[in-house]
Amino acid sequence: MKSKIFIYLFVFTALILVFQLVNSGKVVNYQVDMIQAKIARIDTLKLQLEKSEQAYAEDVYFSLDRNEEAMAYFEEASIEDLSARIKDKVYDSNAVKGDNPLVPFTGVGGKFLINKVKLLNHKWLIADFSDGTYWGEVWIQYAVNGEDIRLEVKDYLLYPID
Repeated sequence: MKSKIFIYLFVFTALILVFQLVNSGKVVNYQVDMIQAKIARIDTLKLQLEKSEQAYAEDVYFSLDRNEEAMAYFEEASIEDLSARIKDKVYDSNAVKGDNPLVPFTGVGGKFLINKVKLLNHKWLIADFSDGTYWGEVWIQYAVNGEDIRLEVKDYLLYPID
């Protein structure tokens, strides 16, 4: 009778060990799969980051803040302050009564307003404008003489509406 109990106990213990072995193998395989998926995701994110960094470097290539020669041109002035002053001067054209003097078009849906300004270097900037219906861009040459900022429209374009 004792031997039957020991046999049942041995078989029961063996079944539990087999169950634990199979189950732990599945858990380990699941964890390995999860780690491999995370590694693949990290690799994908690294590639996206590299592409984003390259795109950013391309985007800021024409930028007053990143152009050493342009910054040297304004060596006595703070680029951040100067950049803000120039942008303010462009945005101030939105407050002029009548048509915007920097936009050589008459607005249909209202007055053309400058929406966004990007300083390309120490002489040029590009601005986006819109009247709510039509939009376009204008290329402006600027000159800074002390506190005076002079703006001159060099070229412009109005996007067609489909």
